[in-house]
Amino acid sequence: MITVTEKTNCCGCTACASRCPISCITMSPDAEGFTYPVVDTAKCVNCGLCVQVCPLLHKPQPSAILAVIGCKNTDESVRFTSSSGGFFSLAAANIIARHGTVFGAAFDERWQVRHIGVSSNEALISLRGSKYVQSDIAATYKEAETLLKAGQPVLFSGTPCQIGGLKGYLGRDYEQLYTIDVVCHGVPSPKVYQKRLDEVVALANEPIAKVNFRDKTTGWKRFNIIFQTASHTFATHKRRGPYMRLFLGNLSTRPSCADCAFNNKRSQADLTIADYWGVNKHFPLFDDDKGVTLVLINNQQGQTLFDACRSQLECQITDFEHAAEYNAAVAKKMIPHPGRQQFFQQLDHQSLASLANEFLGPAEQ
Repeated sequence: MITVTEKTNCCGCTACASRCPISCITMSPDAEGFTYPVVDTAKCVNCGLCVQVCPLLHKPQPSAILAVIGCKNTDESVRFTSSSGGFFSLAAANIIARHGTVFGAAFDERWQVRHIGVSSNEALISLRGSKYVQSDIAATYKEAETLLKAGQPVLFSGTPCQIGGLKGYLGRDYEQLYTIDVVCHGVPSPKVYQKRLDEVVALANEPIAKVNFRDKTTGWKRFNIIFQTASHTFATHKRRGPYMRLFLGNLSTRPSCADCAFNNKRSQADLTIADYWGVNKHFPLFDDDKGVTLVLINNQQGQTLFDACRSQLECQITDFEHAAEYNAAVAKKMIPHPGRQQFFQQLDHQSLASLANEFLGPAEQ
């Protein structure tokens, strides 16, 4: 039976709840808004499957990376609407062209972030772009397994721990499965995200119409976060708005993110993608401030998928050390802010802007 005694030992991937054969595990939010497994002990038959599939009970060891490459999608329209260089869209389109399904994070009608599966290029747009909040996996592990057992191609994308959860849940390799994870600073609390949505609604006196965490109108390196209603647009630089300040300051992230089990060459995905921060310093001629994807090819399955996209990419070969130099989450721990506990205790009583100023000081100008 899965038991969470220390919250740093649960990433919320839902593998245990998804695999439970009698559905006696539910994911329940705690006071911080993060979900954890709760077992109905009266129904549990002690089969042990929940423990068997947990990625944090079976942490991976570091492994060699085949290649590290900076990439730009040659389709400028796709690159502009992507968070970085548009590689994910190419990989996803390749799977869709093979009559496969792509799973990833999308906004729902209430602007909550949930994993869904798509099988058309039109629907693929909803998976494009970063969403800085922990997504709800829902039933997508089970949906992916059903497709794979039917012999259909599947690309599953997510955070490193979500891919670790998928691999644990499946318990075996599939020839038609491809996985991509994102270099992850951590996942902010859904409760903090909902508070930001509520604050915007209160200010505008109308519902949310759009959320864009990576608007590149002012450039890739100085992107804006946008919360939009029908009549108002709230756009802030990534280091000035309260939501992102709290996230990047390690105040609102999940406890397990403090010591990621899957970065620093321990990814269980075939490909790892990220923003290639520092490309302007390493390869200035390759940077046009429209976005460059950093791609880590972790195994032969990843190499196969990358090669299928290669003709539609501009590429710059690099290495792991350059990749990690300006993107700390590639290899380092994200140390929690010392005021994290106090921040969550005050979350219900102060605005996010007030909390950001209290714990992080005034925003940079």
